[in-house]
Amino acid sequence: MSDDREARYQQIMRRLAERRAEQAIAPAREKQGDLANVLDGLDALGKLEKLRASRALRQRTYGPKSVSGLSPVPWVAAIIWRLGSGYFGYRTLQLTGIWTVQDQPGPPLVLAGTKWLSYNAPTYEAEAFMKLIRRSFDLYYSGDASPPPAQQRFYATRYTASRRLEIRDELKAALAQWAAST
Repeated sequence: MSDDREARYQQIMRRLAERRAEQAIAPAREKQGDLANVLDGLDALGKLEKLRASRALRQRTYGPKSVSGLSPVPWVAAIIWRLGSGYFGYRTLQLTGIWTVQDQPGPPLVLAGTKWLSYNAPTYEAEAFMKLIRRSFDLYYSGDASPPPAQQRFYATRYTASRRLEIRDELKAALAQWAAST
């Protein structure tokens, strides 16, 4: 009987700890919702879908997909991923996307850039890989989809609702210029 009480007590304490942890990150999760609305207003997924369908990126490019994270600051992104060319092209994966980041109080940062991830699975099974990579990349590649470092960004600006249409056009031009250079 004592073991049952102890197990129940441990379960209650674990649930309380989980609830406290969720309450602690609730403001950041709420901020992620606001960031997702910014991406939606900028039509980030639509822009990346058109970019992926372009002649330059049609082959070995997958997505778009929405991703988010809380570390180091709240961020939300729409990304596409592209395999390298050649027999060993699977060894590195290029993420390209549009991120919104709440890095300081005030308007969020909107940025576009690229990031490289390394293959981390112990073996390479081409058939399974080619089937699964179409849906997601995180099974095979180390790293995460967090915003790229400053030197790998090709567009960055602060978002304000009054500049939404301007930012949409600027993003479209930046993505087109990036695609032309690849």
